Amino acid sequence: MHDQLKAKLAHLRESLNDIHQLDDESRQLLSQLDNDIQSVLSGEQGDVSLDGRIEQQAVQFEGKYPQMSAILRDIMDMLSKMGI
Repeated sequence: MHDQLKAKLAHLRESLNDIHQLDDESRQLLSQLDNDIQSVLSGEQGDVSLDGRIEQQAVQFEGKYPQMSAILRDIMDMLSKMGI
């Protein structure tokens, strides 16, 4: 499951680089989510609001960036299955 999650995170990073019109705030929030997820995977203390923040970003991207929203929802699902 960790390998699949890492692959999804890599896909998220690639998608971030492909979206040039993404505002700086959204880009920074997604980058912070990526860092927080990496911290959780490495065994550091998790952020209890991580799932809420991922969901918030997924909803924000739903209309304009549906692929990004789908990636975020997949990540959220994987984390949930891992008990995170």
